[in-house]
Amino acid sequence: MAMCVTSMRRCSGASLGLLVFLGGLAAVANANAFLGRSFNQNATSGLSDETEHSLLAELEVALGSGHRHATEKRLQHIEKMLSPTFAAMTKNENGKLDSAGAGYVLHRAFVQRHGWFIKALEPAGDGHAGWESSSPMAILQERVPDHIQTLFENRLGQHGLGLKEIAVLASTIEHLIHSEALTRLRISYAAMNISQDDVLSHEETINLLDMYMAIYIVGHAHPGELSTLSPKKAKLMHSKILDFYPTWPDTQQFLRDIHHSIAPKRDYLYFNEVESIIAEIGERYGQFQDVECRQFKDWLVAVEDKSVGGAGRVRVADFYGQALNNGKWQFSESVDYLRNLGALDESDAANPRVIIPNYIAGGSNCIASSAYYSVCCMDECEGILGQLEKLISAPEASPSAILSMIPKIASATVAKDRSVSAWMQQRLHEVAQHHGGVVPLHGRLFAQWLHFAYPRECSFPHVAGTTAPVRLQDMIKPDVVVEFEETANETVMKSIFDAAPEPKPRIAGSEALAHEESGMWSMHEELVVQRPAAATKSFSATGQGFVMIVAVLSLSFTLVQYMKTPLANLQNGKSSEKYYV
Repeated sequence: MAMCVTSMRRCSGASLGLLVFLGGLAAVANANAFLGRSFNQNATSGLSDETEHSLLAELEVALGSGHRHATEKRLQHIEKMLSPTFAAMTKNENGKLDSAGAGYVLHRAFVQRHGWFIKALEPAGDGHAGWESSSPMAILQERVPDHIQTLFENRLGQHGLGLKEIAVLASTIEHLIHSEALTRLRISYAAMNISQDDVLSHEETINLLDMYMAIYIVGHAHPGELSTLSPKKAKLMHSKILDFYPTWPDTQQFLRDIHHSIAPKRDYLYFNEVESIIAEIGERYGQFQDVECRQFKDWLVAVEDKSVGGAGRVRVADFYGQALNNGKWQFSESVDYLRNLGALDESDAANPRVIIPNYIAGGSNCIASSAYYSVCCMDECEGILGQLEKLISAPEASPSAILSMIPKIASATVAKDRSVSAWMQQRLHEVAQHHGGVVPLHGRLFAQWLHFAYPRECSFPHVAGTTAPVRLQDMIKPDVVVEFEETANETVMKSIFDAAPEPKPRIAGSEALAHEESGMWSMHEELVVQRPAAATKSFSATGQGFVMIVAVLSLSFTLVQYMKTPLANLQNGKSSEKYYV
């Protein structure tokens, strides 16, 4: 299966040599910072049909009619997928998203839709605050005519992007990625000495798909450089693929399944029909390779730390024990590299542990498959947060609202209708107090809370700047300096395994030990989009108003009680000077 190549060193020591050989082909898009933001959640959002057609027409002129046709086919589906997240985001005074919010929504869309982690859409500094300096337009640089990039930038800078505009941008990115796939397909035709005008037999199609996939897996190049990849090098990639990718037979079966689903019982195929198969491969490959991610997770959950606070964590000694004693040679990252990935819990220095969801989502489990993106393990927490966004349909919610919804949302390891512990409830109320009574859904504190609520599915969000993840394919670049070994040798793993203390048993229901579960908890907040000052103050202002109302009512009640006696005396013809002022 696919994950062996996600960390190519795991398959063969020679694989790093292949990465070095291909290193010159890799390119990274530069990111730009855009304008600041202001907020008004009640403003209207969206893009009129007339404006949408105008935008599509301009893209058609720049990218060809094929782009518009493909874009219009995708738009409705993409809009539907984007809608819940868009509705739940903090917006500007125009009811639209500025750079940080638009980039965040696009990033999540591609992760959910394909398992694609778009390089230009990743936050700087690997934290929620990093979205402030990210740009959803970076991916367009040098890939579309300048005026098309300017078109989106002007919309973003002047008013922000509405749902339809973000959908158009997402579809444009998908079109660029598909264009890259077509370049790869043409190279495959040339490597097999087949003309694009030729009609391919079933056997020729199968061989062509194998060639294409070999280039897709190890030929992660910039489109401009990919177009210069020689047929000779492409043949070399194909001939050596099994050496570097032992699970290649599983991938071949995946290709044949796609071929059968797209073109069943077809003996001959034209180029455009092969193109349809290639497009479907791109659509489904993320889900295909994610099967092995889930297997990795199951292996780790099986040796989860049983002590207090061990949910979603594996002791480093047991992590290496899997490699040393159970044949799980995949689990061999060095402690330094695990720390770099943000996959290490060192809150107890005597018992360092690997954080399961952080490890699964880490860069050691990503495939360098495109100049635009990496195919990584799909984020299980996306589904959980997505359900909350649909239920809340707002950027923030009260603790009571969230606590009423969480039991309705199950995960692979957390059942529905579970009770939320007192410790978890207290932490959520602390987050709300930090924000004046409500919990922002798209910030580090709530992501941290979700990690403890779903410790095996939701990654722990480290504070920006405290980790510096480097994907294996990036470690070969001349401008990347890495001062540690990414793999632990057998001697090191064995010494850690042998020196490990006996695990402490977890005492169920012990409130005295509850505080130990908060070893990594911190109240450092980072928001994807800064909340408007009005929203931050709204609760306190409302609270002050409520206090004043209570005070007035209290005073009125006192005065009424105070006046009852003299009024009664007057009605009875009596007088009492002590009530006079």
